[in-house]
Order: sequence, then C-alpha cells, then structure tokens
Amino acid sequence: MHLIAALCLWIMQYFLKGNLTKKDIIPALCIFGTYAAFYIQPSLEHFAFQPWWVVSITGLRYREFLIWCGGVYVGIYLYVSSISNIVSHVMMNICTMMKIRKISLKSRAIVHLVCMLIYANDPKITDVGYIDFLAGASAVVCGLIQTQSDTFSMAMIFTSPMALSTFFLHALEPNWYQFYKNNHFKRVKNTYYFIYPIAIVLLALGYNFGALKNFSVYGSLF
Repeated sequence: MHLIAALCLWIMQYFLKGNLTKKDIIPALCIFGTYAAFYIQPSLEHFAFQPWWVVSITGLRYREFLIWCGGVYVGIYLYVSSISNIVSHVMMNICTMMKIRKISLKSRAIVHLVCMLIYANDPKITDVGYIDFLAGASAVVCGLIQTQSDTFSMAMIFTSPMALSTFFLHALEPNWYQFYKNNHFKRVKNTYYFIYPIAIVLLALGYNFGALKNFSVYGSLF
C-alpha cells in the first residue's frame, strides 16, 4: 500500500505543483500517527467516534448532553477494550482532529515512504493482495481530494456493527464540524470539557483515582 501510494504521489507532484512548507509538518505527523494507530489496531470503527472527541476536547458550549451521553458510551467501549485498542482509538481520533488542512503531494508521499521503511520488516508485508492496491489507490485519492472530518466520520459508521451504534453521536450534533471550523479549529476559551476524555481514557487504562485521593489526604497530614 505505502509503496504504491508513495510512488504515485511522488510522480503526480511533478504535474501538480506543491512545495514543502512548514505548515505541512503537523498534518504530516497526523497522517503518520493515523497509519501508526491503524497498524497497532487495524479497525476503522474508531473514526466513527470523532464527533464526541471534537466536541469534548474543543469544549463546544451547550453540548453537555452529547458530552455526558457520549462519554458514558465511549467509556464503556474503551473499558472493555484491550490496551492496544485504547491507544489506537485515541491516536486515530486526536490525529484526525488535528489534521485541519490539506498538505502537498510531496509531503504525503514522504509520509508513505517513511511508513514503508518502518514496516519493511513486518512479516505480513509479503502477503500482498488486491486490497493493498485498493488501499494504495485510496491513499492517492485522499491526497487529491480534501474530505471533511464530518463526512469521513459519518462514512465510518458503516464499517462495523459497533460503529453503526455511534449514529446517535452524529444525530445529537450533526453540525459539529461546522462549529469546530467556525471556531478556527481551536479550543473554546474557559471551557474544561476536555477533562472528560482524559479521565475516561485513564479509567479505561486502569488508573486508580482513589489512590490519588488517598495520596492527597496523607499529603495534607504532613
């Protein structure tokens, strides 16, 4: 996949001019992080949770019902998941959230080239099938067409039964991406809803908040 995408994108960038810039760094890292997360746990259903992650971390106002209901659902989903699944889930959603601009074809080709070099020793690399060619072609199309996160996330709800159950997250706030865009892709000031996803992930990873409370009590005694 990465070999096909890297070669095609590198050739195409000679015809569609696009120079490397500093603005490509963060989006390129986000794309690399997304592929790394998929390598850890190859599941597309994580992208279907994007509305809740964006609304919670950005802190969009008057969205408490979505944040609370979605938080309970995401918490249960992560709690019964393996550590690798949790890490992949967080990485996919954070990287997708932070990738807010289209990058040059040359930058995208470099990302695929780096991925190819890192995964060169993967035993599964010899099991090349038609799906790898389709994935490579899909990566090339993604480099040519900028797909909004809301459209992409909505499409991902059809990837599995679990992802299909996240439809209510999209239904509760269908315009989440537009609000995120109107806020210049920045966190809303003086809101602290980002604490919810942090706490949920820590609980899912087995963090003992009771120990932190006991530590605070003992610390106050001394």
